[in-house]
Amino acid sequence: MSIAFNTAVSGMLAAEAQFSAAARNVVEKAAQGEDVIQASIAVKKAEAAHGAATAMVRVTSEMTDTLLDITV
Repeated sequence: MSIAFNTAVSGMLAAEAQFSAAARNVVEKAAQGEDVIQASIAVKKAEAAHGAATAMVRVTSEMTDTLLDITV
């Protein structure tokens, strides 16, 4: 279970970095008066990736709890 948990946490960290870069891109494009649609889509994609990784952490935790309940 540790591998799944570590992978999920790594996914969360990667999504946070993507979100930060995409949000910065939105601000920069807006300040320049450029189109922010693609940058906004990148923000939403990063949010979705973070949500998926968060769900993976939750499921991994539940699986570990269930396994401990079975073995104890």
